[in-house]
Amino acid sequence: MTRLPRASSLILLALTFLLLGYGGPAEAFQGGVEVRGRVINGSPGGSVPPGLPVTLHVFTGLEEIAVHDVTLADSGSFCFDSIPLKGGENLVARLVYQDVAYVSDVVRVDPGRQSFSLPITIYETSEDVTSLLITEVHILLSRVNHLLQVGEHYVVSNPSDRTCVGARDPETGKRATLRFTLPDGAENLRFDGPGLGDRFLERAEGFADTRPVPPGNATVEMFFRYDLPFRGRVHLERAFDLPVLSAVLVLPEGEFALEGNVTPAGTFDGAGTAALSYAAGPLEAGEPLAFTLIAASEPASTALAEPQSAVDGVPVTVFGVSVLAVSGVVAFLLLRSPVHWALPSHVRPLVEAIAVLDERFEAGELSDESYHQQRESLKAQVRALLQAGGRQRVRR
Repeated sequence: MTRLPRASSLILLALTFLLLGYGGPAEAFQGGVEVRGRVINGSPGGSVPPGLPVTLHVFTGLEEIAVHDVTLADSGSFCFDSIPLKGGENLVARLVYQDVAYVSDVVRVDPGRQSFSLPITIYETSEDVTSLLITEVHILLSRVNHLLQVGEHYVVSNPSDRTCVGARDPETGKRATLRFTLPDGAENLRFDGPGLGDRFLERAEGFADTRPVPPGNATVEMFFRYDLPFRGRVHLERAFDLPVLSAVLVLPEGEFALEGNVTPAGTFDGAGTAALSYAAGPLEAGEPLAFTLIAASEPASTALAEPQSAVDGVPVTVFGVSVLAVSGVVAFLLLRSPVHWALPSHVRPLVEAIAVLDERFEAGELSDESYHQQRESLKAQVRALLQAGGRQRVRR
C-alpha cells in the first residue's frame, strides 16, 4: 500500500494565483474580441432550431463579470462582436434546448488573441433511464459519538446519443432521472448545493434527482450525506437502480473493522489522517453492496456490543472537518493514483482550489460570505467543464 504525497509548493503557488485571479498585466484589447461558435445536434436525425438564445458568460478569477446574449442564426452559428476583455478571463457559452442547458468548453483569454471559438453540442431527449450507468460510487464513512456519518458520491455516465430527462412526476410536474432509497433509520439528509424541493424530489423511502443526464462519460455528479444510529455495529446494504462499474468504501484507519464482499484497495493521507479504501463491483442493477461496520474495539466475530460511551472531542473523519464536503471527495478521487482517472490540466486547479478553500475556511482565514461566494463560483466553473465533457475516463 502506498501513501499519496502532498501537493507540491509549485501547485500551491499556482492555486494562489488562481484564487487571486492572477493573469499577468491586464491591457484591454483594441476594439474588443470576437467570440464565434456553431451549434450541432449530436443525436442522429436531430435538428438545430434557429433563434435559440445563446449566452456568453465571462469569468475573472472567481467572479462572473459579464453576460452577453445573442440569438442563433439559421445556419446554426452565433457571434459575439467587440466583447471588451483584458486577458486572463475565462469564457463559456450556454444555451437551452428542449429545457436542457448545454455549455461549450471553457477557454481562457490569452492577451493579444482577438478571436475565439466556442462550439456547443446539443441532443434530443429521452425518458429511458435504462441507458444510464453509474461509473463510480464512493461511500465515505466516519463516526461521531453514537452516529455513523455516511457520504455518498456518484458519477453517472450516459453512453447513448440522447439526453436522458426521465419521466414526468405526476405530483410536481418535474422530470426525475435517478432514484435513491435511504437505509432504515437514516436521518439528517443533506446535499452539496441544491437539495430537496430544488434539484431533488422527496420520496417516501428517499429522493429522486431531476437533473438531466446528457450523453458522455461522467456528465452528472451528485453528493449527499446522512446519519445513522451506531451502537458498535451496523449492517448496511446499498442497492442501485442502475449498473455500477466500480464501488469504493472509504473509512478512517483504526476506527472500524469491516466485513463484506469488498477488497482492500490501499491507504492514503487526508489532512494528516490516514484512511483506508475498499473496492467492489461491478454490480448489476438491483444487486446490493452489503457490508458490516464494527467499532474497532469490538472483535469482528463477536455479537452486538453494548453501546459505547460518547467519543470526546471532535468527530473522527477521513478528511478532517471536511470529510463529507464534496470538494474533499472529488479532490481525493481525482488525485489518487489508479490510472482510470485522467484529468485535464485546466480542471485540476479548480478542483484543488476548492479543497484549499475549504481548509482555509476551517482554519478561520475566510469569512462565511467570502467563503461561500468563492466556493460557489469555483463549483460553477468545474460543473461547466464537466457538463461539457472536459473530464474524460479512460477505463472501460
